[in-house]
Amino acid sequence: MNIVQTALKARNWMKRNESFLPTWHAYVGYELDLFKTFRNPKTVDEVAQETGYSQDLLQCWVDVGASIKHLRKRPRGRYRTSKHHCGEFLEEDSRGVGALLKEMMELHIPTLLSYPEYMRSNERAVFNHEKFGDVVAETSTLLEHFAIRRIKKMMKDQEVQTVIDLGCGHGGYLRKLAKDFPEVRMIGVDVNEQVVESAQKASEGYENIEFIVADASDWRPEEGQEADLILLHNVFHYLAPVEREELLSNLSTWLSEDGRISVITPVNEAAQGQAFSSAFNSFFTAHSNLYALPSSEDIEELAETSGLTLSAYNSIIKEGGWYAFWLMPQTEPKSEMHPDRETETLIASGKY
Repeated sequence: MNIVQTALKARNWMKRNESFLPTWHAYVGYELDLFKTFRNPKTVDEVAQETGYSQDLLQCWVDVGASIKHLRKRPRGRYRTSKHHCGEFLEEDSRGVGALLKEMMELHIPTLLSYPEYMRSNERAVFNHEKFGDVVAETSTLLEHFAIRRIKKMMKDQEVQTVIDLGCGHGGYLRKLAKDFPEVRMIGVDVNEQVVESAQKASEGYENIEFIVADASDWRPEEGQEADLILLHNVFHYLAPVEREELLSNLSTWLSEDGRISVITPVNEAAQGQAFSSAFNSFFTAHSNLYALPSSEDIEELAETSGLTLSAYNSIIKEGGWYAFWLMPQTEPKSEMHPDRETETLIASGKY
């Protein structure tokens, strides 16, 4: 390959990297609250004086923002946040989108960049639950939104009396459900004490929600108390394959006769969103205290060995390979394993 061909190929790789700039720019803007600072037109000098941030670094961030249309240049050297491109960061609560950026930039990308080191040394990273527990809980709540309609429909149809959310995070999912079902008892369980404290604080005033600090793998409700609905969302990558089977076998013993376990998880080798699900799987596998994602075949085997029936296996976020499905006592024939019509329609229409 001659020098001209090499230069052309290098230029092509540079062009591909341009798509990373919006993510980096949005992450910095969210972390430093710059989008809200530039809500009204301001100069770089004004913002540097107001915030104390380095003027030259701020100018560089503004230049990138103007070039990718996150910021709009106004008369007299002023800049304003583009509501069209970054309006979500101007909202009162932009934590959901911000947490997703934070998780990507502070967790996923650094881990993937360290892949050569891990492969050479055969060592793995260690996921810091205390440091990143809040961020992961926030992104989980955001992603779970895409499955909430199926949960509410099930609760209404089955006249659910008790909901247990294992790995509940900040309790956002339970609060959404509690608004529509104030008479249903809801229990949130999470191993991270700091996260549970945040959930309790955010859930003040919800008399039907309680939170418990415990490991979902060995916790169980009070003697004789059955659960009509168990939420097991974004939990599998914290458990080794044998622990997943043990957990589900345990859950099946205190699930009511008509009860269901709602599972949401990214799936390895997914039919949809394979690029992202493979990247997620790379991230999890690179940690000594996280575990590879299950494949579709793994999930089917897991249900069978746990004495449960798998039903309504659907893609809810096709770009990321996230799937939702029900597990229930083995009382229905396997012919019942079909996608929710509502979810199937939404996927076909492109609304997911």
